[in-house]
Formats: sequence, C-alpha cells, structure tokens
Amino acid sequence: MGIMKLSSQITFLYFEKLDEARTFFEDVLELEKVFDPKWACVWRIGKDSFIGGVDVKEGSIEVTNRGGVLISFTVENIEEVYEKLKKYDLKDMTEIKFFEDISLNSFLFTGPEGYKFEVQQFETEELRRLF
Repeated sequence: MGIMKLSSQITFLYFEKLDEARTFFEDVLELEKVFDPKWACVWRIGKDSFIGGVDVKEGSIEVTNRGGVLISFTVENIEEVYEKLKKYDLKDMTEIKFFEDISLNSFLFTGPEGYKFEVQQFETEELRRLF
C-alpha cells in the first residue's frame, strides 16, 4: 500500500455559491451530510469515500480552473437513479450508454457551477467487486 496508511478519501470541489451545492448534494443526489463547519461541507459517497464542497472565499487553495474533472458515482441501481434524476431536468443529462469494452453502463450530467458528474454501474462481478 505504500507509505500512506490510508483510512478514507475526500474529493473537494470549490463553489462560489456553496448553498446551491448543498441543495444539489442533499436534495437532488440525496447524499448524507457528515460534516458542516459552514464554510465547507462533506457528504458520504461510500463507506470510506466522501465528496466535499468548499466556499471559494474560505478554502485552502486558489481556484482558477474548474475544467477537466469528472466525478463518477458507482451504483448498483443505475436505471432507478436515472429515472429519479431525470425529474430534475439536470443540464446536459445524457441517456444511459453501455461501454462494451469495460462492461459499464453510465450517464453524465452537469452539476452546480459546471462540474461534470457521471453515474456508472459495472456489469461484471469482477469489476463490481473491484469498484
């Protein structure tokens, strides 16, 4: 495993309007909020994985670019998730597409402040166990 004794993983996204991100993660994606010091917020994605939102005015880094990032959520019920999210008329939402070479179903959409999201489901037991 290397030098780091990892216990979890958090990906932080920086927002001009953190309150809108809170609504998106809690009401649309229905993620569990686990930590909220007001200038940032962290939601649980899996047992030991999290996504966080940070107010750009309060964060640790200067944000100059938001492109080139895709946040992927791996699920076991892609059709159900797709039907639920369709009701929100999310920007740039695609149909579910099957990628035969990796046996993956996925769809994409744009979230708050232009961040790109994917919901994916692996269709082989080997990849489901891995991810």
